[in-house]
Amino acid sequence: MATNVKVYTTEYCPFCLRAKKLLTERGIPFEEINLEGKPDELAALKARTGFRTVPQIFIKDHLIGGYTDLAALDQAGKLDDMVK
Repeated sequence: MATNVKVYTTEYCPFCLRAKKLLTERGIPFEEINLEGKPDELAALKARTGFRTVPQIFIKDHLIGGYTDLAALDQAGKLDDMVK
């Protein structure tokens, strides 16, 4: 199933868990790309975005940021419109 939301994660990442929980609670389908044990893919993502932390969340191939950015969009009432 194609989704408009991709969440790049690693294991044991509390902000990754929060991001996935928020999306799940809102009924927003997402694709999780777990980068645990994939240093080359993690390095490529860091080179692409300039960010060194996860989660990195993309909506329609546009980087929106991490969990706090996702939560801010949700609190502002903008998240649903972005993912449609």
